[in-house]
Amino acid sequence: MSAGRGGDAASRDVYVCVDVEASGPVPALFNLVSIGAVPVSFVDGAWRPDADGFYVALKPIAPGFDAGAMAVHGIPRQRLEAEGTPADQAMRLLAEFVERRRTRQGGRAVFVGHNAAFDWSYVAYYFELYRIPNPFGYKALDTKSLAMGRLGIGWFDTSKEKLQTFLPTLGPQDSGLVHRADYDARYQAGILCALLNRPSARAPLPPPGTGATGD
Repeated sequence: MSAGRGGDAASRDVYVCVDVEASGPVPALFNLVSIGAVPVSFVDGAWRPDADGFYVALKPIAPGFDAGAMAVHGIPRQRLEAEGTPADQAMRLLAEFVERRRTRQGGRAVFVGHNAAFDWSYVAYYFELYRIPNPFGYKALDTKSLAMGRLGIGWFDTSKEKLQTFLPTLGPQDSGLVHRADYDARYQAGILCALLNRPSARAPLPPPGTGATGD
């Protein structure tokens, strides 16, 4: 069976696939540059991404701008300073977007990231900095870890490029849009749906007396 079943309480939950671009490796020292988010919910017997998503670019608040990190997303510092949304306002917009979508579904909101440790660190820090209640609570789901379990692969086989070979429905990434937060969030929503919709197979229990502990 697939990971979701119609009628289960969990099928009312909304998985919000989030991608962030940043000016460096850690919050506080560096800046959250942009946020993309795409909800995924259980519709007509399968997990599917919403047609609508969320995107915002933020005005910088920290002094750090790593040249390598800035080259990845390609958004100039000057543009962010001139046109970016104030960071507190951006986080309120994200919280409102998530809450509206969660309320419509009637379940809970789950933060999902591809290498969630990075994206979560920035989002959680900014919510706390501005004393905005985090609509995701304090937990996050990592699709790289999920892929390890669902596909039986190692950590270093969970890159988006390698997952294309394990999940053919994904298709290739658009090289012209990669590292734009809204595009990456939508592609990651495709990864999550492919993993959740994949038929499950439970590993057999070890034979009695083998001494297997399951640790």
